[in-house]
Amino acid sequence: MKKLVLGAAIAAAMFGAAAQAAIPTIDPATTRVLYISGASAAATFIDKLVTSTAVDPTDRICDPASQVYRFRDTANTEQFAIYCKANNTGAVGVKNPNLPTGTANANLLIYKRNTGGSGNGVVPVAQATPLAFLNISSGCTEKSAGSLIAPADIECTNINNSQIPDMGLSDVDPIQFKGNNAIDSTDVSSTDVSKLTVKAAAAVTFGAPVTWDLYRTLQAAQKSTNDLPSSCLIGDRSEACMPSLTSAQIASIHAGKWADWDALKVGNGASAKGLHAWALTQTTPVSAFGGGSVTISDLAPADAPFLHTCRREVGSGTQAQSNIIFLGDGCTAAASSLTPLNATDADFAEGDGIAIIHANASTGRVDACLRDLQNGNDAVSGFTNDWGHRWAIGILSLEKANAAYEFVKIDGVAPTLANVAEGKYKDWAENTFQYRNNTSSAPLAGDKKTLADAIIKSAGAPTVMADLNNGFVHTFGNGAFLAVPSNFASVNGSFDAARPVSPYSHAVKTGATTFAPTNACRVPTIWGGGAGQL
Repeated sequence: MKKLVLGAAIAAAMFGAAAQAAIPTIDPATTRVLYISGASAAATFIDKLVTSTAVDPTDRICDPASQVYRFRDTANTEQFAIYCKANNTGAVGVKNPNLPTGTANANLLIYKRNTGGSGNGVVPVAQATPLAFLNISSGCTEKSAGSLIAPADIECTNINNSQIPDMGLSDVDPIQFKGNNAIDSTDVSSTDVSKLTVKAAAAVTFGAPVTWDLYRTLQAAQKSTNDLPSSCLIGDRSEACMPSLTSAQIASIHAGKWADWDALKVGNGASAKGLHAWALTQTTPVSAFGGGSVTISDLAPADAPFLHTCRREVGSGTQAQSNIIFLGDGCTAAASSLTPLNATDADFAEGDGIAIIHANASTGRVDACLRDLQNGNDAVSGFTNDWGHRWAIGILSLEKANAAYEFVKIDGVAPTLANVAEGKYKDWAENTFQYRNNTSSAPLAGDKKTLADAIIKSAGAPTVMADLNNGFVHTFGNGAFLAVPSNFASVNGSFDAARPVSPYSHAVKTGATTFAPTNACRVPTIWGGGAGQL
């Protein structure tokens, strides 16, 4: 066990409380601190970028020969902070040449706030508004000591470290946070956006996860309608056996057009039963993937066909990209008549004729929502399950995976990186980093700016994404991220897992060195007249 040791004046200014045991020694005089707010969907990406030893040496942020310490909130969903020795010394090819150097930058302390999602990576950054970050100076307990290949795990209970975020991360470009995507009902202004330097980071793949019992029921239903091969066993998570929902069906769900799963009919006849009612008639056991059998009627929540959605709250970039892709929300005047349903689970009860919407503050809580509704309990921190076992659909990036849910195809196309790169899969967005520029009265400058730029550069590298994608494991294909063509060239429009780059972009190349920046409302097209795969 170690003790946090700070100079008294600096400690009071930075952390506002006395040091506690069980956390590492931190010297503010030799530690560069950076506060990042915004997108929770990409939180795992940032976490792994900073801590992973699989990342190429010249892109590593932390020195792989030294212990890394990871502080996090109790639920491990809203806040974390990484403390480590900077990878800014040593031989060429070993150190990261983009990191700031010198005594004041010997160590790094990088905070990441997920709460509030992408919207908090835009407006508070532009307006230099303080946010509550994790407090690592009190209420912290070491859960595991870690090693050179695994960060030490330190749980902290206090989130009262009020700081102005230095940099933001959003799942869509900043101008999208308006209307139904506005944080706290306040549209981002063009003035706010003009104060930001905005840099594209990665193409993030999103999808439609459904609870495991709903997934298997959809499989059985689509086998019965010959939309899936008869050879598919129930519970097979492979790409060939994934059930599918159409864009129109997903749009109808998120626009609140359906209140229960019986709106989805099994078959085309006039007497076709709804999905839940059909499932209750399937009382004969069928073969299950991995052996044994499963009875489809056992997968249906008893007397509860009600549709539950585990989504994000307004102001989330995950929610904004879904609103844009499936509803065109905020992109055209015509789309204003088809808006996302924002009623929450506190507003309505099952049977009121409206879907039950669980608007969650972070991606981790969406994960918890799906897991608890599948398992019929209230076991996962971050979500309160008052409904028991229910069928639910969610909105998540491919960073997330769990036995309690699985992604479905959209329009018959699986959410794989190859399908994104080949222009076949539609649910993806280009996330952006942003920090205050010289138009702001408080621009990011000096070594903090150098550190921010180093993180952005490493975050956008194809080799980094390849390394990190290997940690996002799915039966149908690993990964969640591709590099964007405005930063790195695609090779003949093909997908290469070792160097994942999308040839398509929401940005438009306008000259040899100029381009119109990414805009999620713009249909993605091939970058600069490059090649694309059939």
